[in-house]
Amino acid sequence: MTNEQRRLNPEQAAAETQMDVRLVWRYANLGLITPSAAGYSDADLAELRRVRRLHEDLELDHSAIEIILRMRRQIAALQADIRRLELAVRAARRRPRPPNWVEAEWEDL
Repeated sequence: MTNEQRRLNPEQAAAETQMDVRLVWRYANLGLITPSAAGYSDADLAELRRVRRLHEDLELDHSAIEIILRMRRQIAALQADIRRLELAVRAARRRPRPPNWVEAEWEDL
């Protein structure tokens, strides 16, 4: 099983992130972390670690952390849109364009 497919239950996620399981549940209940029904993914664990650092190191409250996480997700979505648009522009530039003129004989005019 690859790391991408790994799913952990709350107790395993708490152990992996060195957090109390009650905090993992609380962050999930507050909506700061949204694990799938299958469990916590590696991305969820990274988000849990981020929440822990924001709370412990910067002493931010949960509403501030929620705002930061929401903004971070929006930035990531915008960056993905930019990458998608850049690829579309590159593809459009590579396509041959039809000429702006038409071959005609003098009799056709």
